[in-house]
Amino acid sequence: MPLHAAAGEALRVGLSDDYPPLSYTDAQGRRAGFEYELAQALCRRLGRSCSWTFAPQEQLLRGLKDGRLDMIFAQRLEPEQAGLLYSRPYYHSRAMCVGRPGGRGPGDAGARVGVYRGSALEQYAAAAWPGAVIVSGSVGEMIAKLQRGEIDVLFINDIAGYAFLLRPEGQEFDRLEEVPTFTVQRTGGSRVAVGEGRERLLKAVDRELKRLLYSGELHNLSRIYFHYIIY
Repeated sequence: MPLHAAAGEALRVGLSDDYPPLSYTDAQGRRAGFEYELAQALCRRLGRSCSWTFAPQEQLLRGLKDGRLDMIFAQRLEPEQAGLLYSRPYYHSRAMCVGRPGGRGPGDAGARVGVYRGSALEQYAAAAWPGAVIVSGSVGEMIAKLQRGEIDVLFINDIAGYAFLLRPEGQEFDRLEEVPTFTVQRTGGSRVAVGEGRERLLKAVDRELKRLLYSGELHNLSRIYFHYIIY
């Protein structure tokens, strides 16, 4: 689908199916989330509507690489994937561990560490804590497992982690200090990814992300979901 297609023709956008507060289904069964609203704003500025695909990370990657999707919001695609092009960052985050105070930490033998399936943190966790049992799935699934005691630690980006800790169901949990040193530093940022050969689309996405930032629209949107500046 070339960028110069008729105005209003849908851009095929991929978002994670269950990654609160970035992309999720709310209690009324409606799609919501920071990235969901950001994608709508971006499509609108590009003169397009959004045609949505909500799926796990691996499926979104395949859809982008085989041409079934035009763009995906790629906050969980570090390191960068071969064959994809990346926009300017639209937020920054670090990794964090969440668990029960006084409970098992990720470095304890046999600790069950939950991560988002297909993310770079899945690889990092396996390398950092060889004695741990790595459990993967959607972020929503991992949060539910943590609450039920089926995992000991949730290893997650801090935007999603703090959002959980601020909710009533997160009150019995806290941030744990043990995090691999290679994930503590701020990353290059979360970006929109497009397929190889889509330089024109990427240039337009970068232009509109810049305008969203400098106009204050990105900041106003982020304040709905976050309690601190994320870029």
